[in-house]
Amino acid sequence: MKKFLVPALILIFCGVITVSVFPLSKFSDRIVKFSHKAHVVGQGVECETCHVYVKKQTFAGIPDIGICLGCHESKITESPEEEKIRQASSRHEDLKWERVFKLPSHVYFSHRRHVGIANIDCVKCHGEVWKMTEPLTSPLKTLVMEDCIECHKERNIVWDCVDCHR
Repeated sequence: MKKFLVPALILIFCGVITVSVFPLSKFSDRIVKFSHKAHVVGQGVECETCHVYVKKQTFAGIPDIGICLGCHESKITESPEEEKIRQASSRHEDLKWERVFKLPSHVYFSHRRHVGIANIDCVKCHGEVWKMTEPLTSPLKTLVMEDCIECHKERNIVWDCVDCHR
């Protein structure tokens, strides 16, 4: 048992050092350091322009490279981030996005129902993402069940446990 203890401790130590020196949230070359502010404030792009399913499906969707190329197929700025889009396209790769907003597996939420039908603004649940100049690495707002219940009460919308917990 003792002969495995030292190697195990060395592996654990190396793992801790690796994670602290090379944090998992660092951006790789394939991740575009996207500025929501440049697109929303600077260009007037609406959330649903890139998150194309937000009003039609249960999920909002993340943009595929084709959506980005709709504007960035030709050079617009000197940004190396913009160039990553064209380089990925030339390699027939999609862009890599890191998912930030995640619900527990037992919770059901429909973007279509809330955004498409009830016209609830994205900022209500996601916070002021449109102000961000760097990609999110964690949610701006942490939602808890009481937030949902309060919103339903404010709008005089009925709710039942089985509506969201499946």
